[in-house]
Amino acid sequence: MVNKVAVKLILVAAVGITACGNGQPLEPADKSDLSDTGLTPVAPTATPFSPIGDQVPTSTSENSTEEEATPSPTPSDPWGDFPGPSRESAIAISPPFQELSFPSSTVNVVLLGSDEAPHRAGHRTDTIILVSLDKKTNKVTVLSIPRDLYVYVPGWRVDRINVADLFGGWEMVSQTIHYNFGIKPDYWVRVNFRGFENGVNVLGGIEVQVGGSLTDECGGEIYKYNPGTYHMDGFTALCFVRMRKTTSDFDRLRRQQEVMLAVFRRVLTLDGITRIPDLYGEFKDHYEGNVGIGDILPLAPLAAKIASGDAEVGRYTLGRDMVTPWIVPYSGASVLLPKWEVIQELLHTIFED
Repeated sequence: MVNKVAVKLILVAAVGITACGNGQPLEPADKSDLSDTGLTPVAPTATPFSPIGDQVPTSTSENSTEEEATPSPTPSDPWGDFPGPSRESAIAISPPFQELSFPSSTVNVVLLGSDEAPHRAGHRTDTIILVSLDKKTNKVTVLSIPRDLYVYVPGWRVDRINVADLFGGWEMVSQTIHYNFGIKPDYWVRVNFRGFENGVNVLGGIEVQVGGSLTDECGGEIYKYNPGTYHMDGFTALCFVRMRKTTSDFDRLRRQQEVMLAVFRRVLTLDGITRIPDLYGEFKDHYEGNVGIGDILPLAPLAAKIASGDAEVGRYTLGRDMVTPWIVPYSGASVLLPKWEVIQELLHTIFED
């Protein structure tokens, strides 16, 4: 029984770090892009990898500026078999992305990290990660999607991708990913960050291989990291994946990936497995999804290879060079307009070629 729980926890513990979405103090959900909706947000029911190797595509400038984009009406109905919009969009709706081709041995999982908190009305998924696992070739492809990516949300309008879960739950998230990226997910897991800190402590901490430099404040203390391996307890790991006062959301995605791999390695050690019952108790109330033991068991050999470094792991993110910062005219919200030609080329390359 412990071994079955361990297999399930591999995925649960990994996605636990993705829930650490916002590096700022918790505050009521931003209503700037949700006004005049006429819809009631769904109640909560229950964000880590980028290019081949450990390199993440970034622009040459850390401080990009908002660029001009001309809002225009959608000239036709490009959404095809997907639900049409229920509200007017500030820009034209792009047609759906052609569905990507995957071998039968591939399983596509979406990891969602929500900003769920007791005082919030609903929640947003501030971390969205696509994980494609090929059981035959032992290849893993992971793609992080920025929370402010401005895309068509089927049944809603063009909006930040992180509001899909708020308005339509998992079904709307799945359709949004299918529409914009040509990937129909098989499974999903949604997690908040409440159990993450205690979970890492139950494991006795984790060894995180840090790939970049960071100096930032968390909890009144200054933390400084350079490339290397660091032991982190629950609090420092949580700080590490949340801090962004001196960096950006793009850099934070890299750090989430590094912590996720560290959790994988720790859970799959003998010592980690002996702590599984306690760790499972920390996580079980803080995740939801459609993944069962019967779905996870066939992936156990691949999970072990990921932890040992024997699997081919491609780490990708939609970086600065693939988006254009923009301000939505009617709301003042800061969003990221996709550069679709660049993104589509990336998707074909990493998932099909």
